[in-house]
Amino acid sequence: MKSLVFLPVFNEIRAFPTVLAELRAAPLPVDTVLLVNNGSSDGCETLVRESGHPYLDLPENRGIGYSFIRAVLWAMERGYDVFSVMASNGKMLPAELGRVVGPVLRGEMDLVTGSRFLEGGDSPNLPQFRKNSIPMVNHFVRAITGAKLSDATCGYRAWRLDLMERADFDWRAAWLETYGFEYYLYAKVILDRGLRWCEVPVTMRYPPKGQPYSKIPPVVGWYHMLRPWVRARVDGRGFRRA
Repeated sequence: MKSLVFLPVFNEIRAFPTVLAELRAAPLPVDTVLLVNNGSSDGCETLVRESGHPYLDLPENRGIGYSFIRAVLWAMERGYDVFSVMASNGKMLPAELGRVVGPVLRGEMDLVTGSRFLEGGDSPNLPQFRKNSIPMVNHFVRAITGAKLSDATCGYRAWRLDLMERADFDWRAAWLETYGFEYYLYAKVILDRGLRWCEVPVTMRYPPKGQPYSKIPPVVGWYHMLRPWVRARVDGRGFRRA
């Protein structure tokens, strides 16, 4: 199983050097680290180009979903079987990548996502807003899909790339270029009763109180994160059988 981990990078100069160092130090269970410079202008673009890892250099930030789409296409064109993603802002630990990608590599799961709330997970410095809002999102997702998730917003994730080949929906649609891509795909997998998925415990680190911890716009960003769950249920499309 040929696998990679994708890191989207956009103006994370405070955290990204540490992430690169942790990637070098960790025994990674994947074949390739793919970096996508998503229009950075704070010096991260140079770090990406000089990292020694393969990379995509996008001239402007069209949204996190757009960088997902470009990275998935890059991986499919090169014959990868398993795709995983972790943040470049220091919240996720490269040393825990094996927990996320392992069940997919072993053929046990079609998609795996992290959870800071499962036993063995952690979320140091978790902001109060996130502490209050994540359970609300979990209830929202359960109402839409019937699935009881412990952490619907965690983006530490891995899945089989043949899902993209079997998709009966347009995962390259323009409306998915912001925060929609990863949640739409996740919802589609959950709604397909023939696919196997699970949550695994991970750590989500946050900076000390008072420091910025997210680039998600307060209202519009959350709308773009919740809308895909509804669209996935309403449009009724799914995956062709293998």
